[in-house]
Amino acid sequence: MTFTRRRERGVIGVVALAGLLLLTACAPVASMGRSPDGPTATSTSTPSLGSLRRVVDAACSSDPSEPGAAVSVPADRIRPFATLPSGSFTGAVAAATGQVVQLPAAGVALHDFVPAGGTFDGGVLGPSALGMIGSGSSTTTVSLVPNTSTRASDVPRVFPQTNQLSVLRVAGGARVLQGFTVRGTPQGHLYNGLRIDGVVGLRAADIRVVGIPGDSSRPPGETFGLNDYKTSGSEYARVEVDGAGIGGAGFGVNGSRDIRICDTSSHGNGSSHGFAFWQTNGIKLIDCSADDNGFSGFNFERVSGTVTLVRPEAHGNRFAMRIASDQASAKVTIIDPHLTDGYWTVTLPRTFYGAANRQRRSDITLIIDGHPRPDLLRFQTS
Repeated sequence: MTFTRRRERGVIGVVALAGLLLLTACAPVASMGRSPDGPTATSTSTPSLGSLRRVVDAACSSDPSEPGAAVSVPADRIRPFATLPSGSFTGAVAAATGQVVQLPAAGVALHDFVPAGGTFDGGVLGPSALGMIGSGSSTTTVSLVPNTSTRASDVPRVFPQTNQLSVLRVAGGARVLQGFTVRGTPQGHLYNGLRIDGVVGLRAADIRVVGIPGDSSRPPGETFGLNDYKTSGSEYARVEVDGAGIGGAGFGVNGSRDIRICDTSSHGNGSSHGFAFWQTNGIKLIDCSADDNGFSGFNFERVSGTVTLVRPEAHGNRFAMRIASDQASAKVTIIDPHLTDGYWTVTLPRTFYGAANRQRRSDITLIIDGHPRPDLLRFQTS
């Protein structure tokens, strides 16, 4: 795999992601040229450090009862992308051991999906790096060059097989992600966007995922714009997943524990859900919206423990909120939602995977202005 580093100049400010404070300032990044063996740096420069620009808090500061703390990380932990070895993206960022990769302001262009131990990825931020930051989601883009995929034959065709192709996969040791967009491009087949794989204690903020193709609400056509996969303690703030009318599921959470998502929207996923949770224990959503998706705004399957939604909004979906489980009943609390026609509606399918739905209505509570309001909570079956 090769990639292209785009020419740019950018400003990276301070990233304070609920446990990490990263300092950097105006940083010219390398102008790159490609060789047959990959890109080669023609010039580099060292970023000016120490100027405090802005603070990004991914610990859901919109919930004043749960403020995030920040501690300093030495500025020498930030590694400008232009100073990494030339070659593939995955190989280059592997050299940033214990460091946070600072992307070129314009981002990187990847080529093809490369096999990586069961997955196929445009690029992998592996376990050696501490994280990755960009200049902002309106500026820094990670994408595949259009029509460079040679992996159409690796896209599964039969349920329940899942699509294992992703534009960018973040694995293992990464703790910080901030300030970039993952954008879909035509490849002639379905694939996923940003996959967060097995990370513990992730802090992610100011990220967009746009136009990742999917064509179903179940595998293999159900792809994910963002897939939080088997993580623990992840926190997201100010994320947007824009399916652009072609998306499968927008923000997916699969097999994870203790996740918190704040001030995040997932919309335009025409084939599936805005937010899709599968076999996840411990979920909190604060100020999240799920509009104009093809199936459910907020979908919960086989979830357990507590599920809390604070000020959720769901309009233009087939179902606002749907809960199904053949295993157990989660404790669900919905606080001050945006009501539709004066009610918040929860859909409970009669059966799930051939068994009776075990989610109990009595375990679902609606609270408005600090008081239980069962009179404003509607249930429907499907």
